[in-house]
Amino acid sequence: MKCIIGVDIGGTDIKLGKFYGDELVKENRISTNKAEKGKYILDDVFKAVDELLENDELEGIGLGIPGPVVDDHILGCENLGWGRFDITSIIKDKYPNVKIKVLNDANAATIGEWAYGGGKKYSSFVLVTLGTGVGGGVMIGNHLVEGVSGSAGEIGHLKVNVGNMRKCACGLFDCLEQYASATGVVITANELRIGRNTKINDYSDEEITSRLVFDLAKDGDEVALEVVDEMIHKLALGLSIVASVINPEAFVIGGGVSKAGQFLIDKLEKKFYRYAFYTNENTDFKLAELGNRAGIYGASYAVRHQEV
Repeated sequence: MKCIIGVDIGGTDIKLGKFYGDELVKENRISTNKAEKGKYILDDVFKAVDELLENDELEGIGLGIPGPVVDDHILGCENLGWGRFDITSIIKDKYPNVKIKVLNDANAATIGEWAYGGGKKYSSFVLVTLGTGVGGGVMIGNHLVEGVSGSAGEIGHLKVNVGNMRKCACGLFDCLEQYASATGVVITANELRIGRNTKINDYSDEEITSRLVFDLAKDGDEVALEVVDEMIHKLALGLSIVASVINPEAFVIGGGVSKAGQFLIDKLEKKFYRYAFYTNENTDFKLAELGNRAGIYGASYAVRHQEV
């Protein structure tokens, strides 16, 4: 039977899914081997793809990559140790005569949520992923916006503070992801808990996570609430800027931090409406629905619908 394999290559692990049309029938996950500048990653992917195929015929393969992609060419991927190279040609050498689509991982997740998940009812929305960093993807009029150099949707690098307080991995200061990511929440918590009466201080540095902070905030811990409010303030500020440019129907919120659920959404909506231009007063906020499968769903869909 013909199938399509969707692949989501991350800095920690690689997720793969086999699809019969829209149906995910089998999954696999392998560790990302970044040794020697990621030279073994594609070989590991090919081996995992072959195992997933079993007796099926490979019709196409879609890959989500954590870096900018233009015309199926990678412009660089620091998280994997990859520089600029023509990944499509390498895949074609391994799997001739199959459909191939390579795209940014956040864009793959955006397509996944648009086709199957939290963005399904919207023609124009922004996916916001709140994880170790802050990423995003933009869908306008049912078309993915990738930008000239493949970096459209990189909302994590909006500048939301002045004074060069926190240096980002990108080399700039005070990017949104330094405040609104899981990492940023922990940084803020460690700043605000010093000398304060808070349950955060009952935990070791290794135990303090964004999930812990949100759980304590839900329980009414004053300092934890301050941390969450600071994170929400920066995120709402950044999204109000995005809304002024794009005017989307909705923001779909995903990533590990989104597991805070409606508690996060309610606070974010309230703050966003305070900051946003009045024409954005009906913007929806919705939780993503596909979790860590969004990338493989989107990569698979992109292979079958190359025009997205």
